[in-house]
Amino acid sequence: MNKKEVLEIKRRFKKEECTFTRMCGCYVDGERNRVVELEETFLNLEDEEFYKYLEIAKKTLSGTIGNNLLELNFPLEEEAAGGRQQFLLGLRESKLKNPELLDRFYDMVIESYDYTGNYLILLFHDAYDVMTKTTDNNALDESEEVFEYLLCAICPVQLSKPGLGYREDENRIGPRIRDWVVSIPDSGFLFPAFTDRSTDIHGLLYYTKNAEQLRSTFVDEMFGC
Repeated sequence: MNKKEVLEIKRRFKKEECTFTRMCGCYVDGERNRVVELEETFLNLEDEEFYKYLEIAKKTLSGTIGNNLLELNFPLEEEAAGGRQQFLLGLRESKLKNPELLDRFYDMVIESYDYTGNYLILLFHDAYDVMTKTTDNNALDESEEVFEYLLCAICPVQLSKPGLGYREDENRIGPRIRDWVVSIPDSGFLFPAFTDRSTDIHGLLYYTKNAEQLRSTFVDEMFGC
């Protein structure tokens, strides 16, 4: 995938253009226990939540190609029955409505993602009607194909910093109540890849917030790449 193809997907993460059909997630604590799971029809979310989740989706496609965004290709054995690519294809085809596949996906992340602390796994499902473009990049009102994909974001969940604040119930300044806050993604991926403006089931686009910390063990165990 090149920069233009990434931006084409990312530009759709706006209120008026977003077509995410479903969002699922799992909150994991520091002991690798599942604390809570969520399943939402994305377009039915209240605006405040809608925009926060959209921002997370955008961050998962941010950074530069070759540093924060890396295209990975599946080895042949992962494209055979029982392989990781085949599993992700099944998860995509389920449109995130198969609890058993979701459970397996969460377990795969928890087992392979080496992170000290709490984090949130988010999965978005989308179907993008790819419009034909002319040689001068003007879109025509006809579809070439439907690009159906999954977007995953893994976000650290951290305790807010201590401080002072206005305690309205007591009408005084006092210690601020600390709570757990979802941060921007640390890692994530887009599957399948969107190569030459078309579905490429042989690869995925992997995101890492820190280009010097690729989490190669996670990549190897999660995707077999």
